Amino acid sequence: MDKLKEYKVAHKGLKEGTHSFRFTLDRDFFNCFEATGGTEGEVTVEVEVMKHSTFIEIRARLEGKVKATCDRCLDEMELPLSGEMTFFLKQGGREEGNDDDFIVLPPGEDHVDLSVPLYELFMLSYPARVTHPDGECDPEMERLIEALDPGDAAASDPRWDELNKLINN
Repeated sequence: MDKLKEYKVAHKGLKEGTHSFRFTLDRDFFNCFEATGGTEGEVTVEVEVMKHSTFIEIRARLEGKVKATCDRCLDEMELPLSGEMTFFLKQGGREEGNDDDFIVLPPGEDHVDLSVPLYELFMLSYPARVTHPDGECDPEMERLIEALDPGDAAASDPRWDELNKLINN
């Protein structure tokens, strides 16, 4: 059974114009991809499919929250996410023309699988560093971090002074 079948859109039967779809990315969706397995939360993606005579334009807007671990205090938090992406579909005889924004579908293909582009949009919306807003981290962990911070003492280490003179020449 295809767990991602709900993310396939039949584009062949669509009339020219704009069509709207709504998808939910939840635990079942995230478990289908190795990097996001076990992710909890709910993200809604609004998709607009604009069918033209020679190509299809797809715009996706993502909004939602997932559970994440703060990189600073290691406490669990709700991470708000938002993002958007536009890409294009065209039917053709070859697939090597695919790039980041343009997907070439083989002739006769009447469905487009949006699961991978929606996964990519999720991953691009996920920040590189996840932290609580200032002042919301675990206070005990904040104290531990402060106690272990070397501060300016490392900047004035006399062992490195001679090497720094060489760099400044």
